[in-house]
Amino acid sequence: MKWDDALDVWGVHGVGGVLGTILLGVFAVKGVNAAGADGLLAGNSSFFFKQVVATLAAATYAFVFTYIMLVIINFLTPVKVDEEAEKTGLDYAIHGEKAYDEGAL
Repeated sequence: MKWDDALDVWGVHGVGGVLGTILLGVFAVKGVNAAGADGLLAGNSSFFFKQVVATLAAATYAFVFTYIMLVIINFLTPVKVDEEAEKTGLDYAIHGEKAYDEGAL
């Protein structure tokens, strides 16, 4: 998808967190947690919708906060390198050396 997510943060934490939070609203039962709530499969649609709203609110907050922080950081130091540095490789473009000598072995 050409996303700049080298650590796969969205794929691991974002997708897992969204699915886990929403599916909690589907599968929750008071038999597992008496202090909790029943989920959609147990007949409680309101808990499911609360989970969906909470997920959307958290995602919106995270996006807005991250965007604002990246704008502020970009004033101090560039957040993204130029295309030439990407092609050359960041180890060479930033540090002047290669991290791996592919021809050594």
